[in-house]
Amino acid sequence: MIKLVKSKIIFNEKIDIDYNKFINIAYGIDNNFVRPLGVSMTSIVNNNPSSNIIFHIFTDYLDINSQSLLKIFAETTNSIVIIYLINTSIFNKLSYTKQFTKAMYNRFIMPKILNNNVKNFLYIDADTQCFNKLDTLFKINLNNNIVAVVNDLSYVKKQQIHALNLKNNNYFNSGFMYIDVKKWNIEKITEKAMDFSLNNSNKLKWQDQDVLNIVLDGNCLYLEKKYNYLLNMKHKSAYMPNDVILVHYVGRYKPWTEWCLHPLKEKFLLVARSSLWKDIPLTKPITYKTMKMMGRSSILYGKYISGIYWYLKYAIYKIKSKL
Repeated sequence: MIKLVKSKIIFNEKIDIDYNKFINIAYGIDNNFVRPLGVSMTSIVNNNPSSNIIFHIFTDYLDINSQSLLKIFAETTNSIVIIYLINTSIFNKLSYTKQFTKAMYNRFIMPKILNNNVKNFLYIDADTQCFNKLDTLFKINLNNNIVAVVNDLSYVKKQQIHALNLKNNNYFNSGFMYIDVKKWNIEKITEKAMDFSLNNSNKLKWQDQDVLNIVLDGNCLYLEKKYNYLLNMKHKSAYMPNDVILVHYVGRYKPWTEWCLHPLKEKFLLVARSSLWKDIPLTKPITYKTMKMMGRSSILYGKYISGIYWYLKYAIYKIKSKL
């Protein structure tokens, strides 16, 4: 049998770990996503000061500096951080790209790895920020369902229900899942997801998300949007309701990039500036695609000279890339 976890690193071991006396929150990342991870974790601690929290981080590699910051974070917030270094060779035969990396498949195997320790846990994507207490979420009765989830954007939902022939007229965004570990493993969701991905990867638009919607169809409790509010800051009209609990920054206009000029990015930066990750600069537009996005945003927000500059730079770099 292939070993799923190569090694495990625990920060703040001085705390006696009784997993089920803690809120358990899991992330699946690669080394390039540590800054949003850190801000996400900081926002959760800030909004849940009376909660005992274990952060489970599933990854194939974290550099020494990232590990050091996570160690300091655990000790200064009195939380526990556990890093699981995953044997990603188990995903070698599955479909992945530069944008959708192997890290997306970590959520397939998390309940299997946590099976002997954790009853329930919340999985969220690292580009998620917390704005309110999570206690109502962790009191939810799943009513024999395996997961609690939130529907995706309406156009994605409509499109994928038809494409995947889903029977329950719902399609969730897999960047948020509150999981009953025992039920997940009894129903062999990990095995079903891995098998389906292996045999159908060329037919899937949203890869792991499509797979999870198929294998969990009929076993999901659907929650209000406020638990996974999908915010795409590409659009000037994007807004954030006052009652949101978790905001998921979807799309390519992330608040830690220079080409995102939406004023709501300040809500992310406010937490980032007070976090251990405050010294990491915004991601610059260095590819022709991100230069195009920089140009688009500049024009959208009335910065016309800057917009023309970035569109010209985009055109030059795109031509060079084709030579």
